[in-house]
Amino acid sequence: MISELRLINELVKRLNQSLRLKEVFKFATEELLSIFKAEYCCISQLDKETDCFEIMSSNFPRIYKEFFPKDYGFNGLVYSTREPIILSDYQAYGKISSKFMEETLSRSLIAAPIIVRGEVSGAIMIAHREERFFSYDNYKLLQILSQHIGLAIANASLHAEVRRMANRDMLTELYARHYLDESVQKHQRKDEGGSLIVVDIDQFKGINDTYGHQIGDKILRQVSSIIRSTIRKTDIAARWGGEELAIYLPGADVESGYQIAETIRYRVAAETDPKVSVSCGIAEWTRDSEKISVESLFYYADMALYKAKNNGRNQTHIGLNPEL
Repeated sequence: MISELRLINELVKRLNQSLRLKEVFKFATEELLSIFKAEYCCISQLDKETDCFEIMSSNFPRIYKEFFPKDYGFNGLVYSTREPIILSDYQAYGKISSKFMEETLSRSLIAAPIIVRGEVSGAIMIAHREERFFSYDNYKLLQILSQHIGLAIANASLHAEVRRMANRDMLTELYARHYLDESVQKHQRKDEGGSLIVVDIDQFKGINDTYGHQIGDKILRQVSSIIRSTIRKTDIAARWGGEELAIYLPGADVESGYQIAETIRYRVAAETDPKVSVSCGIAEWTRDSEKISVESLFYYADMALYKAKNNGRNQTHIGLNPEL
């Protein structure tokens, strides 16, 4: 008992050293394998959007990041019963199908639900190819450890959500300007180049005056949604200020940026209600630039936007950097 208490204390202390969700899952998996002298371990989390269990960590790569219905396998069993499981021989059991058990050729299993704020949010499964490998003491210990792992996961998830909210503009759900500035700086330290698009909703003040601020906010959300669905996953879209939005395209040249800006411009004209248009300015930087900075990149993109506005709006212009 003393030995187990020391083990629990050490595990909790080390779990709480990290507030990064990925690290918590990875560390918990490694520790569980060591504690129970198991061959395989996987930890799943219930994804509320898909209503499926996602494998968040496993030393069996074939199932990592896979999704399973919440009524499937032993994950489904611990979800429905909210109780841990000990299984001496999977081959003789025959009541439940499990990809984890079958592909690892495992026979022994202990599993436990991860319960956070009274709800099952995930499951831990630990397996071995030998039959009757785990003891009843192992089963009871996993019950205790799963509670502490659940707390660590909940803390890391909450921390991630707070960070996400701090980096987001609540109205548009795009990133905040400070996050975009920091991201561009990071990319300028390691990349060979990149492009910036600044998008401005034309005559936005008139929209607010005519329709009211609620419709103005609706337009901002519509344009932001079009931007999110147009750009790549690696691109970073942010609310730059007021009705101005900005998109950083890591590694993209100005021609690629122009194509994306034009796609956004055409989609905004076709898909917004009430109908609005946008003007876009683009600038790029490369390693050949004498001066590489976030400020200069935004300056040339802003000058290009100013030109697009002065030339009649609803168009895209490229900023020319004399240093290139």
